[in-house]
Formats: sequence, structure tokens, C-alpha cells
Amino acid sequence: MFMGFAAAMLFAASVHAGCGDCGGCATGGDCASAGSAVACGGAAAYGDAGGCGSTVSYQTQTVMRSQYVTETKLVPTTTYQRQTQTRMKSVTKQVARVETRSQEYTVNVPQTQTRTETYDVQVAVPYTEEETYTVQVPVTTEVEQSYQVSVPYTDQVEQTYTVQVPYTETQTQSYTVNVPYTEQVEQTYTVQVPVQQTREESYQVCVPYTEEVEQTYTVQVPVTTTQTQSYQVCVPYTETVTQTYSVQVPYTETQTQTYTVNVPYTEEVEQSYNVTVPYTEQVAQTYTVKVPYTEQVAQNYTVRVPVQQTHTAYRTVSQCVPVTTMKTVTKDMGGSYECQAVAAAPAASSGCGCATSACGSPCGGCGGCESSCGCGGSAAASACAPAVTYRKVYVPNVVTQQVPTTSYQRTTSKVPYTYTTTSYTCQTQTRMVPVTRMRTETRQRMVNVTKCRTETRTRMVPVTKTRQESRTRDYTVTKYRTEERTREVPVQKTRMETRTREIPVTTMTTETKTRMVPVQKTRMETRTRTVPYTTMTTEQRSRTVTVQKCRQETRERSYDVTKYRSETKTRMVPVQKTRVETRTRMVPQTTMTTEERTRTVNKTRMETQQRTREVAYTVNVPETRTRNYNVTVYDTVTEEVPESYTVCVPVTTMKEVSVQVCKQVPTTIQVPVYSAPAVSYESAPVMESAPVYQSAPVQSAPVMQTGAGCTTCGG
Repeated sequence: MFMGFAAAMLFAASVHAGCGDCGGCATGGDCASAGSAVACGGAAAYGDAGGCGSTVSYQTQTVMRSQYVTETKLVPTTTYQRQTQTRMKSVTKQVARVETRSQEYTVNVPQTQTRTETYDVQVAVPYTEEETYTVQVPVTTEVEQSYQVSVPYTDQVEQTYTVQVPYTETQTQSYTVNVPYTEQVEQTYTVQVPVQQTREESYQVCVPYTEEVEQTYTVQVPVTTTQTQSYQVCVPYTETVTQTYSVQVPYTETQTQTYTVNVPYTEEVEQSYNVTVPYTEQVAQTYTVKVPYTEQVAQNYTVRVPVQQTHTAYRTVSQCVPVTTMKTVTKDMGGSYECQAVAAAPAASSGCGCATSACGSPCGGCGGCESSCGCGGSAAASACAPAVTYRKVYVPNVVTQQVPTTSYQRTTSKVPYTYTTTSYTCQTQTRMVPVTRMRTETRQRMVNVTKCRTETRTRMVPVTKTRQESRTRDYTVTKYRTEERTREVPVQKTRMETRTREIPVTTMTTETKTRMVPVQKTRMETRTRTVPYTTMTTEQRSRTVTVQKCRQETRERSYDVTKYRSETKTRMVPVQKTRVETRTRMVPQTTMTTEERTRTVNKTRMETQQRTREVAYTVNVPETRTRNYNVTVYDTVTEEVPESYTVCVPVTTMKEVSVQVCKQVPTTIQVPVYSAPAVSYESAPVMESAPVYQSAPVQSAPVMQTGAGCTTCGG
């Protein structure tokens, strides 16, 4: 059913496109008679055409559209109210009481005791000892010494060297020169000329405005009241208690002690010792000296004298020369839109059949959109059964032009330049060179020589000795005795007292108030404005352009080339050399000889002696004692006390709120309905070419002009 309905709609559209605007039906004429052949779309194949294809009628239908509707809803709102409630609270307090406790403590009681102590004493004992020692005695002798001297001398050596001798040759060279010349060429170019225009434009503006809206709000107002509360206070007080305590009272005793002291004393002892005494003697010494002297010696040397020459040469210079050529360019100079017919499916399998029509064109060329030509006679029209649709096609206006194009070519030219070369010639010259030489001279000098001799001398040496003496001394010993004493001690105690106080209690009450709140809203306004815009128009202009061109010419030139040949020469060169000579000289040499000697030395050695003595010392003896003391102890007591507290209780109420709801609203619209003549679809060949109709939509088919395709339009 769906495919049949679609085929009927496409068929009606094609018939309407082919004959709906031909003027026959609309003007009262007949588009196709019952007795004649089919004029448009092959209506005779399905029965009597009667009218002009399909007709359009409008039917009223109801559709559902979405629309926002404002409704009022009840929304639950929760508010909080304060309520005062009472509960029992556990309060903990400390109750003081006094306890008597016993404590054991230890006291150290000092006692004096004596003991015998053994100690060692170091006693100095003098003695004499023979000692052997070694002395270094210097001895000076003359020793012959050999040494080497480098004696310089000059030697003449023959040297071979190579010289580059320049010579000049003349050569000929051919080169190509680009000779520029100028031509005047006429050039056509296109210019885009701007044209200023204006148009009226409508736009919408969102304009804000403010409205005052009444708003209800709730305020929590605090209310303060006073309550009386009882509380307990722990009040401290002081009592005096008699306490017994022990005190260690020190006292002093004097005791006598005997001790031994080593008393030092000094004695003078005569001692002999040996001394090495140095003395100096003058000794004559002969030595050799190298005395330098200078001589002037003639020396030949070679000097290279520079000789400058000027030469002319050519270098190659490259440059870019613009070259203009003509290039063919194709442009679209602005086309036009033409109405072209698109062939639909044929009515039967007999083909087109329009070999010759009234317009002289094949099938489908029934005049087009702008022509008043018909589709031929009745016989030709019966063969042109397929429906024809028309569409606008852009036809470009293609124009071919010659446009000048400039490119750059690289040219090469020879440019002369001058350069200078420097060559060297050798010349032999003579100069006097100072040469330093040495001659030997013998000289004599007095040298101080140090010698030593041994002398025996005596001296008084102090010797320290000791003797023992017994002495006595008094020393003080501190002792302790225990005494019992009493004292008044203050003891801190507490007692419980009950007191009252006023406590402020704050509660909250709810009040409802109203206020005007500004609400920002907007409304849409339509306004107009003049907008300037620019369009571009194309203009063809011409101009004369100067084109630079070049032609090549061949020329010849001569240039000099400098070349070099090698020549070998010899010369005598002075070379400074040295030779080694061995010579002798007398050198004084001092050596040391070892001698052993003896001497008497006084020494002291320490000997250890053991002695005893009585030593008094104090020992602490621990004693355990007992004492009583009072301690204040606090007991924890728990009581139940009533307490008031504030609770926020939620209260739920219903509140009206405006809400926008999207609902489906029925709407009445007009729908076009296309009706076709009563035909038998079983025999309709159009169903076979249904895909062709689907490729040409009804919306995109342009309306034909009056008299474009019917046989009775007077065309």
C-alpha cells in the first residue's frame, strides 16, 4: 500500500509539472481531448484524460505540538522551631579527707676509724761515670778536577735552493654578451571596482526591566531569661600541726699527726770538660778564569728584493634579466542559468520515438522552459509519452585570454679587472757580525780556611741533694650527733559549701515578615538598522607595458697569463758550531776525620724506699628510722543534676509554587492532497520506472511557463 501511494504521488507530481502551468486547465482550454492522442504524460494509456492530470486539494488534520503551561503545585517546606527540654546530667565532684601514713627512711651516721698505710719514697743518690764521646775534626786538601768547555767556531756550508722565475704568455678567448633592448607591449587586465550599497536589517534586542515582588520570610528572634542555679564550691582552710623531726648537729675535734719531709739542699762541685775552639787561617789558592772578548767578522747573506707587476684579467659576472612571455588563461566571465529538461521513464518499451518533432529536436526537446514550441502533432505526442521535469542549470561563459608572464633568466658576462703580482729577486750582501770568543787567564786569591783545636776547662756545677726531717701538724675532724626537735607545720585542708547564681538563658522565637524584592526581567524588542555593504564589479582595462629583452652577441678578447718555471741555485751559508775541550784545575776539598775522647760525668739516680704511716678516715653507717605524716586524699562523688537544653524541632508545611510544564496541545493544520484520474494501476507501466520518479523530487521541480508542453495551448 505504501509503495502504491508513493507511486501515485510521484505520478501526480510529474503530471502537474508537465501540464499544470500550460494554461489549458487554468484558462478553460482543454489540455487533452478524449478522442485525441495523449498530450502529456500518456494519460490515454490509463483511460479518458478528461482534465489536465492530477488535482490538488487541502485536508484539515489535527497534530500534537509541545507548549509550556504554567501550573501551581504544593511543595512541602520544612521549618524549625526551638523547644526547651530538661534532662538529668551526672556531675562529678572531689571530696577531701586526711589520712595518717607511716614511712621508713635511712640515715647515714658518720664514724671515725684508723688504718696503717704503706707508701714509697723516691730518694736521689749521686754517682760519677767515665763517658766516651766522638769529635769530628776537619782536614783541608788540594784535589785536581777535570771539566769540559764548549768552544764555539763558524763553518761555511754550501746550500741549494729553488727560485720561481715568472714569464708572460698572451691567449685569445671568445665570450658571449647579452645586449639588452626594449619593446612596448599592450596588456589587458581586469580590475575589481567596489560599489557601496545599504540595506535595511531587522534585529531583536533583549531589554531588561525591574519589577517589585512581595516576599515572605521567617526570622528567628532571640529572647533572654534568667534562671537560678545551685552549685558547690570546695573552700580551702589552714590548720597548724606539731611535728617532731631529727637534726644532725656537727661538732669539731682537733687531732695531732706526725709526717716525714724530704728537705732539699744544694752543694757546689768542680767539673772538668773539653771544648773544641775554631780558628781561621789564610791560604793562597790559584784558579782559572774564562775572559770573553769580541771580534768583528765579515758575513755574506742573501736578500730577496720584491718586484711588483700589474696585470689585466677578466672575471665572469652573472645577473638576472626579466623576460616576458604570453600565457593562455581561461576565465569564467559570468554565466547564466538555463532551464533544461530531464527525461523521465518512457511510457512503453517502444522507446522515445520522437525522431522528428515540430521543433526539429529529438525526444525531450519540447521547447524547454523558455520556448513556446510544443511536442509536435498528435502522432509525435503519442510517441513522447514519458513525463519531463525541468531544472535550472548554470552555464558558464568561458573566455580564453593571453596574459603576460615575467620570468628571470641568468646571463653571464666578462668584466675586465687589474691585479698586482709580487715576485722576488735574490741579492748577495756583506755585513760585519760581532763574534764573542773566550781566552783563559790564571789568577790567585787568598781563601779563609777554618780549623779546630781542643781545650780542657773546669767549672763549678750545683748539685741538689735531700735529707729527711720528721714534723708534726694539727688537723680538724668534723663529727655529727643526732638531736630531736619539734616545729609547728601548717596543713592545707578544704570543706564543701553550697552557693547559688543567676544564669541567663537565651531562646529563639519565630516571626514571619514581608519585604519587597526587586526582580530583574527582560523582554524582546524588534528594531531596524541600516547596514552598509560593498559589492565588487569587474572592469576590463588596457595598458602599455615596457618589456626588457636581450639578444646574444659573440666577441673575442686577448689576455696575458703569467706562468712560473723553477731554477736551482747554490749559496754559501755560515753555520755556528761548537766543539768540546777537556781542561783541569786544582780545587780545595775539606774532609772530616772522627776522633774518640773520654770525660768524667756526675750523674744522679733515684732509688725507691718503702715507709708506713697511720691514716684516720670517716665511715658512714646506715640506720633505719620510722616517721608518721598526714596526707590529704580526694574522693570522687557523682550526683544527678537536672539540666535544661534547647532543641530545634522540624515543622513541615505545604507551599504553593508556580512551575512551567511542557504539554502536548492539539493544533489544526492544512495538508495538501494530490488526486489522480481513476486508472487501473495493474496496467500502469509507470510503476516499472518508479525509481526514476524518486530521483526527481516534487519540491525541486520548477514550474513550467504557460504553453510549454501541451498540444492545445496554441503553441
